[in-house]
Amino acid sequence: MRPRPIRQFRKGQTIIQEGSVGDCSFKILVGEVIICKHNQQGNLIPVAKVGPSEMFGEMYLFESNHIRTATAIAVSDTVSVEIYSQNELSEMLAPLSESTRDIFKGLSQRLKIVSDSYTDMAQTAQAQPAVAVDSGQNTFITRKPQPPQ
Repeated sequence: MRPRPIRQFRKGQTIIQEGSVGDCSFKILVGEVIICKHNQQGNLIPVAKVGPSEMFGEMYLFESNHIRTATAIAVSDTVSVEIYSQNELSEMLAPLSESTRDIFKGLSQRLKIVSDSYTDMAQTAQAQPAVAVDSGQNTFITRKPQPPQ
């Protein structure tokens, strides 16, 4: 097996863009990445933070049109990722039974539904700004629900 390509990103750089066509996935070697979705106002709502040894950008494999379901942005000064091509990922999944692949597809679809619901709630909930996470080029809106009155 030949070595996988490695790419480096600086803080604030977009690694993948929600809505673009996917063709690879990433394993983080160094740094952290925030996974977020755009709300109706165009703000980025963080749904996850991933770090070393974690993979991201694989959900496109389970979408019929291979469209990315979220944006991934480097939040560490330096992020190094190992790139897994679509062909390589397909080869890794091929030995699995059809039932096992169906489980992965179902989990991916449910995760998409949950992150979409979370993004909707974050924009419509009665909330106060809690933290603005500045990645260098992007500011993410995070919110905490206000206590009941």
